[in-house]
Amino acid sequence: METEERNLEAIDWHSHLALVRRRRWLLLLTFFAGWLIVWGVSWLLPSIYRSGTLILAEQPTVPRQFVAPHVASDSQDRLQTITQQILSRTRLLHIIDNLSLYAKERQRLSADNLVERMRKDIEVESVRDENNELTAFNIYYSSRDPRVAQQVTSELTNLFVSENSEARQAQSENTIKFLESELEEARKNLGEQEEKVRQFKGRHFGELPGQL
Repeated sequence: METEERNLEAIDWHSHLALVRRRRWLLLLTFFAGWLIVWGVSWLLPSIYRSGTLILAEQPTVPRQFVAPHVASDSQDRLQTITQQILSRTRLLHIIDNLSLYAKERQRLSADNLVERMRKDIEVESVRDENNELTAFNIYYSSRDPRVAQQVTSELTNLFVSENSEARQAQSENTIKFLESELEEARKNLGEQEEKVRQFKGRHFGELPGQL
């Protein structure tokens, strides 16, 4: 019985092998056709080039406890604000016109649609440390032309650096004003306390230690 089962297994294996041999050209043709389709699709699809740059986020020079809450804004909040300004309709249209972007799309898309198209091609990615503090951020731009991708990335980088510099300058000015107001308030309180001490000494002249 065991011998018969082995014979059946051998016959079944040989039959499968014979079937593969008979249809090997069909299998090879199917494999080649699949490879040809994949190659053709990849060849027909346009290449997309992605250019990026890393910008370090400067940490505040004044400790957070010495600054008013509305002045000591988080770096992530500042990045979001700057990103909104950079991706505004006016800024992006200026870049589109300046670098003659989306020449084919201009024939069928409105200005608003061109702006939305460019926003999709831009990516801003934050980089955080182990304490979840923003340390840097990446700016990416994708294009079918590698030269255009680099040019747009350079334009966006310059805008981010400029806007960040202005934001930090404004924050520094607000910090200085806040610290000056705190110092003035402290001087005022000190003057009031000194006046109270002087009046107390006047009322109790000759009664205080050292005046006897």
